[in-house]
Amino acid sequence: MEKTDLEQYIVIHYHELLTIEEKAAYKHHLTTLKAQNSENTKYGEMLMNRWGTTNPESLNLLVGGCDNFKNRVATRILSEVSDKVFINNCPKCGELARTPKAKQCRFCGHDWH
Repeated sequence: MEKTDLEQYIVIHYHELLTIEEKAAYKHHLTTLKAQNSENTKYGEMLMNRWGTTNPESLNLLVGGCDNFKNRVATRILSEVSDKVFINNCPKCGELARTPKAKQCRFCGHDWH
């Protein structure tokens, strides 16, 4: 299991454990990606105005990139509330499942329904 996979897993599937500032930062990051990939400049601006943040504390969390942000968030969550996080590893190969409720491995195909 790669560290970045676990970080992504925690940020996506345990979103409720993020602070308000962390949630705003992550939403801002996703909105920025969507706006940058939009061919329509006005649409991109509308997205940023609606879903982006101007909160300096949230924006500061993204300094160093989204991978560093996810690393810090996952590290914080695992150190503060690890009992609320279920890391669903395949019982056969040990790889991280796609979701906490998954019952089939995306790597080896093992099914534990």
